[in-house]
Amino acid sequence: MDSHFLDWWKQQDLSVKYAILDANDIKSDCNLVNYPNVKVYIQPGGNAYYQQKQLGSVGKTNINNYINSGRGYVGICAGFYYAAGDYYWQGSYYNWPNLLNKYPTVEGSITNIADYDSSSGYALTTLSNGEQMIYYGGPTRGWRQTPSSFPGQALMSFASISNNLPASIEYNNMLLMSVHAEAYENDGIYGLTTNQRVRNYIWFANAINNVSGTSFYVPVLPSSAVCGNGICEAGEDSYSCPADCYVSSGNVTNIFYDDFESGLGNWATTAVSGGNSWNIATTDPYQGSYAESNPMSTTDPASILEKGISTVGYGNIKVSYYRKLVGLDIADEFQAKWFDGVNWNILEQTGSNSADDVSYLYKEFNILAMAYNNSNFKIRFECTAGAVSEFCRVDNVLVSGQ
Repeated sequence: MDSHFLDWWKQQDLSVKYAILDANDIKSDCNLVNYPNVKVYIQPGGNAYYQQKQLGSVGKTNINNYINSGRGYVGICAGFYYAAGDYYWQGSYYNWPNLLNKYPTVEGSITNIADYDSSSGYALTTLSNGEQMIYYGGPTRGWRQTPSSFPGQALMSFASISNNLPASIEYNNMLLMSVHAEAYENDGIYGLTTNQRVRNYIWFANAINNVSGTSFYVPVLPSSAVCGNGICEAGEDSYSCPADCYVSSGNVTNIFYDDFESGLGNWATTAVSGGNSWNIATTDPYQGSYAESNPMSTTDPASILEKGISTVGYGNIKVSYYRKLVGLDIADEFQAKWFDGVNWNILEQTGSNSADDVSYLYKEFNILAMAYNNSNFKIRFECTAGAVSEFCRVDNVLVSGQ
């Protein structure tokens, strides 16, 4: 990984400090767990075979011990492959002995987006949050040779292809990147603009803070205009916005809020294959009443709670809610999604992970271009759980914009 992104972050917050390590540093010069001030370890792109070969079993043990200590691991492209136990690459299967084995089988390159063996090997691709990042052969799950379920939650999926293939996954203290949010324009790749790169840096820095428990300063995303041909930044001379663009005022407005104190209102509820619908409950509240699903069905999804919310006149859309999952095991699943008028995009999903929250957890997501100025915007909560003791609970749902 080059230092462009880290140098940019250091300019935002002087407390950001980094060191570039080689294979010998990891194998013999420093035991990572002995350095408590190391908060984030980044395994960059490249070639996962050579990474595991150079780092060997000693490097593998050192990195795994560091991850097990609870601090942040960021795997970018090859660093994502390296975090897995095995992978498919261009249709062939590999299980090198010194991969970290921290994640199940992954696969790439996604030739629908860019065939790594083609002349350039990469492409600028649109993600489910509206940002555009460089795809250069990174891994995913659920494409051709791996199951669609995966541990952790997808922070972004690929918008240019079907099936919501994850482009970035947060799994415990690991941030696994199929795309290159750290890419710098005209530095080995072309097609990325300065504006896109800065937005990607801001997204990436926030994601690293979240997964590693750090709180380094990150600037807010610039106010945006929503146009028929994409996003343009208000006040930037480098991009000429069409006259009919909506430009954010900068003032945050609550477009929709529901604390379920007055029931489900006009939320749409759907029970699938005999499952129970969402309803209102008060026995285990975050505050007062809340929406609860006890579907008693493992048909996926078994129970759906859905609401259409027009975002016409607004940009910089944010969705937040409190949720508590009770007793969900690997056969169950909770998903939160948003609809852009064409596709459902995942905000959060438990996948094959079990979930049994002690208390309500706050979840917040920035949803970018496809949600702006959209009369067809919707949010949805899905619950699949088979036992009488398994629940999905949601409260204080907020959609805001500028």
